[in-house]
Amino acid sequence: MKLLVFGAGGFIGKKFTEMFCNLYNIVPVTGKTGDDNKADLTDYHALLSILDKHKPDAVLNLAGKSYHKTRNDVDIYESNLMIQLNLNEAVKQLAINPKIIFCSTSAVYRSSMEPVNEASFCLPGNSYAKAKYIQERIGLSYHPKQHVVVARLFNVIGPFQDKNFFIPAVIDRIVRYKNNEITTVKLKTLNAMRDFIYINDICKALGLLIEKGEGGEVYNICTGNGINIEQVITILKGILNISEMPLEAEDNYVKEGINYQVGSNEKICKLGWEPEYDINNSLKEIVEVEYGR
Repeated sequence: MKLLVFGAGGFIGKKFTEMFCNLYNIVPVTGKTGDDNKADLTDYHALLSILDKHKPDAVLNLAGKSYHKTRNDVDIYESNLMIQLNLNEAVKQLAINPKIIFCSTSAVYRSSMEPVNEASFCLPGNSYAKAKYIQERIGLSYHPKQHVVVARLFNVIGPFQDKNFFIPAVIDRIVRYKNNEITTVKLKTLNAMRDFIYINDICKALGLLIEKGEGGEVYNICTGNGINIEQVITILKGILNISEMPLEAEDNYVKEGINYQVGSNEKICKLGWEPEYDINNSLKEIVEVEYGR
């Protein structure tokens, strides 16, 4: 199978390519100068040219900017919406029929004390979540003429993730505390509940959706288990052998976005997937691989 991976140079794209390079004929597409398949995917003709050149059996769309990378709403909307629209329109123009799997986010759901499933009410609260929700509507509007599958990713974590994301930022601060570089670990909140999922499990789920994902369907990719930030801190202190550590939280609640979110993974598990990493193993792996602890 020839698989075109948009955003192959990103956090998930690199790991997916590493894990599946022996299974698929992967054509990585990035925005990096010097790459054979460098392309500005917001440019319709550039994307059309890539598709026409390779005529893939499947496309995994991991491209698009997040609010962690930019606070510019125009960039967030343009990168996510235009890439999806260009992809679907190019497929239509070329009269090809690849499977299209694209990654959305659990942030499209509203805050909920109960596990959210694919039918749960959506209430995206920030520009990134709104852009991804609209991207879903764009992609799914081409079904059934195109085989489009939506993967709603929950909180992905793994080694060497950008420090603008919460877990890598927290780990970095705790390691710096252990190294006597700072005297207090500062956080925005201790009470938010999240469903953290290790990157290897994410990639395996995406591989399964490429093989078995049904067109026109949305799939949560999550562990089904939530943990609050205070518990994450406790686990990390144990991994790093820290007994006492001063914490300073800006507030005891999340001012913007989602306070509580845990997903239901029942739908994708029926396809034969289940997560292999729990939060303890995930955090231990990150600390060992990235910091050699």
